[in-house]
Amino acid sequence: MTQQTAYHCLNCNRPETIVPLVALRHDGRDAWICSQCLPILIHHPQRLTGKLRGAETLTPAPHEH
Repeated sequence: MTQQTAYHCLNCNRPETIVPLVALRHDGRDAWICSQCLPILIHHPQRLTGKLRGAETLTPAPHEH
């Protein structure tokens, strides 16, 4: 019998069976984030502090309005 690993969004913790996940690699580690939480990583990465190592040092994407 093989054991399957269930991947979860690093922010909302929903599993890949519920939402599509995008793989990412940061600071030598693999992580997954769902498509609905991806804007947080792009625009407000500091909100992932404690969930993604080093998130507090990430700079939000620049905005042109």
